[in-house]
Amino acid sequence: MNNSTATQILEALNVGNEGIRYLDDCIQRGELSLSDLGILNNMLDLLSALENTTLDVSAPNRVNEIIANIRYYIERLEISVNDNVNSFIYDFRFHLCSLFRILEFEFAYLVENYINKADYPYLYPDVGNVDHDWIASQGEEANLKVSVVLVGYNNLDYTRDCVESILANTDDVEYELILVDNGSTDGTKEYFDSISGAKVIYLKYNLHVTKGFNIGLMAAEGKYSAAVCNDFIFTPKWLWNLIECIESDSKIGYVSPASNSISNMQQIPIPFISKEDFQEKARKHNVSDPTKWEERVVLLPNVLCCPTALLDRVGYYDTRFFRGEFVDDDISFKIRRAGYKLIYCADTVTHHYGSLTTAADHLTNSLEEGRQTFFEKYKLDAWEEARMQSFYLDIEPELLSGVYSILGLDSKCGATLLQLKNRIWSERHVKSELLTLTSNDKYKEDLLTISDKVSIFNDFSNLKQQIDKTIDMIFIEEPLDSYNIELSDLFNYLAEALNKEGKLIFTISNGISIEALYSMLNNANSIHNKKIYVTDLVCKEANESGFELISIKDYAIPRSSESIAIINKLSHSLSSGAQDEINYLNTLLSCSYRLFQMKLKST
Repeated sequence: MNNSTATQILEALNVGNEGIRYLDDCIQRGELSLSDLGILNNMLDLLSALENTTLDVSAPNRVNEIIANIRYYIERLEISVNDNVNSFIYDFRFHLCSLFRILEFEFAYLVENYINKADYPYLYPDVGNVDHDWIASQGEEANLKVSVVLVGYNNLDYTRDCVESILANTDDVEYELILVDNGSTDGTKEYFDSISGAKVIYLKYNLHVTKGFNIGLMAAEGKYSAAVCNDFIFTPKWLWNLIECIESDSKIGYVSPASNSISNMQQIPIPFISKEDFQEKARKHNVSDPTKWEERVVLLPNVLCCPTALLDRVGYYDTRFFRGEFVDDDISFKIRRAGYKLIYCADTVTHHYGSLTTAADHLTNSLEEGRQTFFEKYKLDAWEEARMQSFYLDIEPELLSGVYSILGLDSKCGATLLQLKNRIWSERHVKSELLTLTSNDKYKEDLLTISDKVSIFNDFSNLKQQIDKTIDMIFIEEPLDSYNIELSDLFNYLAEALNKEGKLIFTISNGISIEALYSMLNNANSIHNKKIYVTDLVCKEANESGFELISIKDYAIPRSSESIAIINKLSHSLSSGAQDEINYLNTLLSCSYRLFQMKLKST
């Protein structure tokens, strides 16, 4: 691959795009002639040329499967043009046009390192600013309120449950149902065809989850699109509640509900004995409640509910996520960086059977592959830097009172900090002002999406001057032992930046956790010279600066099965009669951090 080849590919795709737009104009004017269909033959020649191009790229792609689907629909168009005009128009609009756009995105990704993206803004949605006014105006011109897009690949029994739950529980919102059969072989297409009024998109050859969703979303004509997988069951008022939330604030660009089985702290466990029992319990739960709306850095799309024009502008799901893993994190980043909020709607619960859509890919190394793809795109680790830590649940309720402003210090992309703000909103009905300081410039872009003010942090001594005010709470996510400053000075500077009875939350590392031991053993050139803070010393220095201790709690980060096995092996190496010692060693090795919660003493 070289610059010349990359340019030739994109220029060839542009010729194909012009041909499709010409046919579309002819159809819109009702002036399509048989001679115009010669463009389809030209398209076949173009596809052959693209297939024969030597890409010389290692990135996984589905070029061949996309082209095979396009060829299938060109053949159908040539047959139906004389027999069924409506079928011709439908296949042209919702199959051929969308498939060609998917092909454009696929090639654009493969050649992106060899061209100037600014020369091809249509192919690179990350180029340029997002016009919020344009997106709003497109929504006002939409044909209906919501397009519900369901993607199914086999698993017909689950798909039927999903579709029936949508039909039974969505009569309170104007919507169209778009059903994408992603190359199923079990009768899914025939079932979809039997659903009255549904818009059925059929892929002859499986394009997998990312492109399967994209072709359905490209067919959407609603103001909003709500993309769902076939392994969910939907519940009373599910869509009504989501639309209630997204229309409450023009800055909201993506909402998603809870589920009984999901990660990212979007789970609401509801015990049930039957589908009917679950539906009845969900009916009682699904009452719109803004105090249960949480702004997030990353959302998992139990439902990807967004303005349709916004999805179009950001380029839908990113085709580079070959198996679909971490495409959820990516769409969250794209929408948030486009200037919109992500809201988790905990007032609405759905049922999730569990990853049927991507089950086959889970048999591969898809998680690590997707995680690496995300890192290559953003230079961020989606798990380590953009997901929240569960310890926010352990913050003592008394610390949440009277918190109208929060300073987050070195809180990475801000996920845990934002969840702390959410908890104050949920429990105290206060929307705290959020300020952030970061010592790493790479986090600034994402912190700007959630904070009222973001500054680069380099010195505790001028902390109060940097924030230009005193505040009610300081949350430091980076462990205190990572800073090169004396504890006595540190607590004095923090106290100066806080209001009367201000709160302080921070962590210190456990120097003999399994992670710390790994670090020492694996880096032979370094000496373990991090500060080691004894709890009593931390509390003493904080007390002398005016802080009183509220709570100390230990917590562990998620760890690998290898780490767990080592912990178990070390602890069980003790004699069987020393159970207290075994428990103590287990605690020492498993504890990653110690969480301190303090507040300034009343004077």
